[in-house]
Amino acid sequence: MQFQVPQFAETEDKIIGPLTLKQFFYIGTGGAIAMLSYFSLAAMPAIIIAIISIGVACTFAFIKINGRSFEKMFLSAIRFYWKERIYVWQPKKPNLPKTKENIKGEVAPGFSFEKILAGMALKSALGYVETGSKAGEDVPKEPDAPKIQETKQVYQVVREISGARSVARRIDYR
Repeated sequence: MQFQVPQFAETEDKIIGPLTLKQFFYIGTGGAIAMLSYFSLAAMPAIIIAIISIGVACTFAFIKINGRSFEKMFLSAIRFYWKERIYVWQPKKPNLPKTKENIKGEVAPGFSFEKILAGMALKSALGYVETGSKAGEDVPKEPDAPKIQETKQVYQVVREISGARSVARRIDYR
């Protein structure tokens, strides 16, 4: 038995022409504000308010950012900026007066001259393993690689799938 699987479940229903109900209300609200400004204000301020209101309405109706409607992004931004932020910094150690005992405790444990020398010895041993010679020794030069003899280039007439004839260079990989 086969069942139909619903597709495009995330799309909203188109109720009024190609617009969803929410898009229609946004466009209608922007148009209503533009019309009210046209009948109640002078020409220039009415045009400016109409352009802004219709632009904002179209933005809210049609713009999606990362698959989320602009309305949700706008509300998230308002919540983020409106919400109180608490910055907490807790030092690991309380503030102690600077005495010799406290300063000695702040130095990283195990940091000594012997460990530095051991690290240098390990580095030189690594160099010996990688290169096969100790530091300061002359590294023998590798002999020059034999020169590859150049072969003469051979061209051949080839008929392509379309039937056209063309010249191609033949390469022998030997």
